Amino acid sequence: MNSTSAPNAQPTHDATAFFSSDAAWFDAHLDLAYLAELGRDLTRPIGVGGSHCATLPDLAEAPVECCLATIFCEPGLDDPSQPWGYRDSDDRVAARRAAVRQLDRYLALEACGAIEVLRWREDLDTPGSGRMRIAILVEGADGIDGGEDLAWWFDRGVRVLGLAWARGTRAAGGNAAPRGLSGEGRDLVAAADALGVLHDASHLADAAFADLLARSDRRVIASHSNARWLMGSGENQRHLTRDQVAEIARREGAVGLNLYGRFLAEDRSATLEDCLRHVEAIAEIAGRERVGLGSDLDGGFGTAELPEGLRHPAQFPALDHGLAARGWSHEERRGFRCGNWFRVLRESLPPRPPHR
Repeated sequence: MNSTSAPNAQPTHDATAFFSSDAAWFDAHLDLAYLAELGRDLTRPIGVGGSHCATLPDLAEAPVECCLATIFCEPGLDDPSQPWGYRDSDDRVAARRAAVRQLDRYLALEACGAIEVLRWREDLDTPGSGRMRIAILVEGADGIDGGEDLAWWFDRGVRVLGLAWARGTRAAGGNAAPRGLSGEGRDLVAAADALGVLHDASHLADAAFADLLARSDRRVIASHSNARWLMGSGENQRHLTRDQVAEIARREGAVGLNLYGRFLAEDRSATLEDCLRHVEAIAEIAGRERVGLGSDLDGGFGTAELPEGLRHPAQFPALDHGLAARGWSHEERRGFRCGNWFRVLRESLPPRPPHR
C-alpha cells in the first residue's frame, strides 16, 4: 500500500524546535559505545575517505542530530576478556560488566557535554544545543539480569530494548540462533512494558518475534533491518518479512534502513538504488511515514562495505535526492530523514515523573 493508505497513518509530529534545520537526520542505530570500547575517539573526526566514518563530528556532517545509540556487547569472542565481550549467555558477570562499561561511556560523554541523553518525553520539547542527542538502546539482553533488573537500567537512561543479537541471548533467539523467548525473556518483555521501554525486533529470530508479539501489545520497531523478500532466497531471518513489516506498522512503529552492503544486495556491491529499493519496499507495506534510517555505520564493518556514494554521513543527502527523484514529497522525505523516528520516540518516551 502507498503512504496515503498506510495503517494508522498520521501526520509527523512537528520537530522544528528539536532539530536545528530541515536538513537534520535521525539515525536509529549506531554502536557508539562499542566503537569507543574498541578505541575510537568519538570526539575526533575521521573524514570522507577513511576506512571508518562514525564519530560525533563525522555524523554532524550529515547532519545526524539524534540517534538510538546502542549498548552492544559481543558473546563468543576468542578472547572474552576484551572489555566489550563475554564468553556466552551463562557468563552473567562478564556480560553485565561489559554492558555497564558501555552505559558508563554514554553517561561520561553526557557529563562532559559531548552528548545529551533523552530520557523523558519533555526532553524532546527543548531546542538543540549543537550536541548529539541520543536515546539508549540495549542490543542483546545478556547484560541485564532478568526482568527485575531492567528498572536499574531504566533509571540510568535505557529506553529501547532489543532482546537478542544474531547469536541469541538467555532471553531470546537471534537470527542465527532460531528459537523463541525464554522464561527470562518473557519476564523482560513484561518489565519493559511496565516501564515504558520500547521493543526493538531487529535481530530477533522469527519464533522470538512471534513470541514478542504474543506477549506484548505495545509498539515495536526494527531499528536496522531491511526487506527479506528482496534478498535472494528470502530465508535469512536477519531481514523482515512482509507480515512483520505490516505488524510493526499496525503497532505504530517504524523500520530503519540498514546500510550494510550485504543486507542490501547479494553477490555484488550495493548501490544507492538498492537502498531506495528497500526503502520503497518497506514503505509500500508500512507507509512512507513508517520508514527511516538505521544505518549501523561501523557496526562490525567498514566503509568499503557500504554502498558506493554512501560511505560517509556527509553523503546521506544522496538518499534524500534519490527519494525525491522517485516522487517522494518534501514532507515525506523529511519524515524519512528525521520526522518519522522523532514521532516514534515522542510517542514512546515516558513523561517525566513529578519528582524527576
